[in-house]
Amino acid sequence: MYKYLLITTLLLLSISCSNNKTNEAEKYKALAERFFREEYGINPSVVDELAAEDIVVSYPSYKRLFGTSNIRGRKAVKDLSTGFCSRWKETQITFHESIAERNSVTLVWSFKGRMVGSPSPDIQPTHKIESWGGITIYRFNKEGKIQTEYGLESDPGPIERMQIDDSSQSN
Repeated sequence: MYKYLLITTLLLLSISCSNNKTNEAEKYKALAERFFREEYGINPSVVDELAAEDIVVSYPSYKRLFGTSNIRGRKAVKDLSTGFCSRWKETQITFHESIAERNSVTLVWSFKGRMVGSPSPDIQPTHKIESWGGITIYRFNKEGKIQTEYGLESDPGPIERMQIDDSSQSN
C-alpha cells in the first residue's frame, strides 16, 4: 500500500515539476518575443525592463557596423536599440518558430522595414522597404532577466532560404 502511495506521489511531483518547467519556458518564450519585437521595432525602453544589467548582445554584423561583435551592458544595448528604432520605420517582425527549454529561447524570425537612417557614415539610407531574417538565442538569468542575446542574420532569411530551396526542387 505504502509502495503504491509513494510511487503515485513521486509521479504527481514529477508531473507538477514538469508543468512548472514548461510554464516557465513558455513565460520566457513570450518575454523573448516581446523583447525582440520592441528592441528592434518600437520601444527601446524594454531593455530597462527585461535585460540584465550586464547583458551581452552579439551578431556578426555588429563587427562591420560597430567594430565589435559584442555589445555589453544595459545602457549600450538600449543605445543600440534606440538607434535601430530611429533608423527603421514601418517595421514588421514575424516569428516563424519559437522554441523554449528551461532558461533558453530560440527564435527564427524575419524583419521588414523602411530604412530612413544610417548606422554608420559609409551606409546611406535607402528609404526603401528592406528585409532579412535570422535566428536568435536568448538566455535568461536566475532573476528572469535576459542575460545574453546571440544571433545570426542573413538575406534571404532562414525561412525564405527554405522556400527557395523547396521551389528549386519542384522543377
